[in-house]
Amino acid sequence: MKKISIFAVMLISVVCLVAQNNKTNANRKDKTNNIVLVPTYIDNNNVILAPQVAKKKRGERTTQTSPENVFPERVEAYINFDKGSAYYTKGGLNALDSLYVMTFSNNNNRFYKMTIVGYDDGEPVSEASSSLARDRAVMIFKYFSSREETEYIIKRTPSSYTQLCVGEVPYYIKYKMPFDFKWINLYNLPVEERVENNISLAGKAHIIIEDDPEDCLGEYYNYDWPAHDTILQANYAIVKIPQGSLDYIHHTKDTITYKCPISYKEVMSFEQLTSNYFLIPHKKQYILNAGYIVVSPERKPDYSSCANKESIEANIQIDVPIESQQQSAGLKFYGKTYKPNGEVVYKAISTKKIKDKDTKQQTLECFITPFQFDTIFLGKKIEEKEMSNYFYPAKEGEPGAFEAMGGWLKPFKLDKRGEYIIKEPMQAILRKPNTPFYNGN
Repeated sequence: MKKISIFAVMLISVVCLVAQNNKTNANRKDKTNNIVLVPTYIDNNNVILAPQVAKKKRGERTTQTSPENVFPERVEAYINFDKGSAYYTKGGLNALDSLYVMTFSNNNNRFYKMTIVGYDDGEPVSEASSSLARDRAVMIFKYFSSREETEYIIKRTPSSYTQLCVGEVPYYIKYKMPFDFKWINLYNLPVEERVENNISLAGKAHIIIEDDPEDCLGEYYNYDWPAHDTILQANYAIVKIPQGSLDYIHHTKDTITYKCPISYKEVMSFEQLTSNYFLIPHKKQYILNAGYIVVSPERKPDYSSCANKESIEANIQIDVPIESQQQSAGLKFYGKTYKPNGEVVYKAISTKKIKDKDTKQQTLECFITPFQFDTIFLGKKIEEKEMSNYFYPAKEGEPGAFEAMGGWLKPFKLDKRGEYIIKEPMQAILRKPNTPFYNGN
């Protein structure tokens, strides 16, 4: 705000400078938007026309001035050249510098376009002066383009975009300023057309800078990851990821790639699960693992650094059809939750049972946030004393053996024919194996 105040003072100084020189010149009222432009002479031949800053009444309290009021919606200038020369005078350079400070400040939130009109000296056109008006317009263009050392006129304007985890983010939009380029020979014009705003056009270049965001910017860009609603599925589970649910950047002028690869796998079959069985990770509870899916997108929000995490919706849908023997097992989805210290704990996610009226097929459904990627489990919480109802004691290295409760357990055993024997409660939570199995203890 201190910088804005400084520029406000500079603008007032430009408008009010050498006020006594303005008494003979009528203020100009722009017919398009009723902006009153007050001429301020830098010297006898170079003048800037800018909106008049309202004077503070005696005893009026000082208030904060918004950037919209500090920086003009429209400003004009007449820049003087020596006779026969395409180089502006020292006074012209001072006027250009003042105009640049006013309109190209990094605090200036206007989106300007520029019109440059070059004039000759109003004398008969000769071979030497035939391009004088054009050369003067080009010289003004070069002044502004040289400030960024480019072939264009470049302006930076403060703006903002919104991002999933951060919210509104301030940034500068760097854009090529649209401009109109004209040159006029005055010799054949009537006397009244050689004067504008009580200023002789001979030996001048006229600059018009006006706020026009639509012409400067066109459309803003919105980027969403994924770019479109995305469905992932394999043999059993279906994951529906809405457009922009992993991340988004809206209202930007930057060019960004839409690339967002998402890897997906599911471990739901009896053979897949029991060949490398483990319990759902938890320090205090025993949670049986009845299957899981892994979704790993290349782009997703980071929980620890996400400042906007509380507003991120659980809108990623997961559906897993279950078999008939699983329908009464009380299976739920389990996903990541975060403790205040950042530690990850798997807890039950609200799980809905959906039954198809025609097929009687039952599906378990849940909705998660992108923070709960990459592994989502299907399981059931039990007490320690219930573990023996589900597992057989085992030795390290046996097929299906996993480490738990200070020893080794396994979810099945094989008979002499190599067929599975599974305890009845375990049968209820797992999909049936592809080979026949026998109930047993």
